[in-house]
Amino acid sequence: MKRCLSMMVLAACSALAQDLPDGPGKPAVEKICSGCHGLATVTGLRRTPQQWESTVDEMAARGAQGSDQEFDAVVAYLSRYFGKVNINTATSKQLQEIVELSPAEADAILKYREKNGEFKDLADLEKVPGIDAGKLRERKDRITFR
Repeated sequence: MKRCLSMMVLAACSALAQDLPDGPGKPAVEKICSGCHGLATVTGLRRTPQQWESTVDEMAARGAQGSDQEFDAVVAYLSRYFGKVNINTATSKQLQEIVELSPAEADAILKYREKNGEFKDLADLEKVPGIDAGKLRERKDRITFR
């Protein structure tokens, strides 16, 4: 079953490589991931940086070829462009890069979280003053609450 899925994923990889967002790490993703995974499958799932790191470690254990620097670049790239963050532990930088919030919006979330405690759901997050609720709803797939 895994072998069959890998073959299907591989078939889609080359065509989708050019659809990746430009950014640091893109060449490493194309090089390392195109050997065994279709990029549509890889980028179709949003993961936290820790989950991306675990996934890349598993790829390396299965024989993916690359240097430590390239693997680090893959994790950073996938985390930024195909990541999600735990809103209750995210840094301002993670909120800016992954959720694409402004520095002021990210800092407002951190201040609100520090004062009021953890967010339970999107409705809690939408209570933060100065945050565009519509923007949060559009990007809710980039946010986790645990």
